[in-house]
Amino acid sequence: MKSRRILLALDALLIAALACTIGQTPTADRPSADTPDLPATITVQALTLQAPTQTPGPPTETATPAATNTPTVPQVRVSSATNCRTGPSVAYDLLWTMQPGQTAEAIGKHTPTGYWIIKYPGGQCWLWGQYATVSGNVGPLPEYPQPPTPTPSKPAAPTNFKVPFSCSINMSPFMHNDVHVDMSWTDVATNEAGYYVFRNDELLATLGADETSYSDDTTMVALIIVGSDKPQISYSVQAFNDAGKFEKKTKSISCFE
Repeated sequence: MKSRRILLALDALLIAALACTIGQTPTADRPSADTPDLPATITVQALTLQAPTQTPGPPTETATPAATNTPTVPQVRVSSATNCRTGPSVAYDLLWTMQPGQTAEAIGKHTPTGYWIIKYPGGQCWLWGQYATVSGNVGPLPEYPQPPTPTPSKPAAPTNFKVPFSCSINMSPFMHNDVHVDMSWTDVATNEAGYYVFRNDELLATLGADETSYSDDTTMVALIIVGSDKPQISYSVQAFNDAGKFEKKTKSISCFE
């Protein structure tokens, strides 16, 4: 009996102790099982905020850099028919004649002589820049060295030499014929430096390369003695270069024909 009373007394004390803790507010020193761990909670929330809240979308396309403008290929045009040779003077062989309206690609230059090196249907040649207009970026074009000067050959003589003329009587200051001449010829030389024009074997004019005509005004007597030789004037044209002169082409005219 005595031990049973002791057990009942212990049960009563235990129930009383449990009753005292009911309704009490937990403290930081004594948290309950349901009280959140604030430092741990804050840390978790911080980590949650730092983490991405949304699933990353597809990567944005990287803008393609704008292509830089490709330098324009230099192009050459001429305003007048221009010869294109193996070098920068008439001493070099003629390869091609560029006509107005045609275009060609410039691949080089020779600044001291003002020539452009261009592509033509047969390869490349040296074009005189006097009548040339170049478009595009010519800065990168290389300077070409001048080829060795070839040993010149004599130029071919002109062909189809014609000397049409007119005579008119002029009474002042004495009676005579005024003579007007319009010479012309075909230029078949490719390496001439120019042309000499003669009247009665005396040099009348020196013309440039590729010239094909010349005009002259002179006089001739209006009266002759019967049986005497009729007066004449002879005209000649001759191509020349550093190698020399070719044969003259000569024709004579007379107002008494």
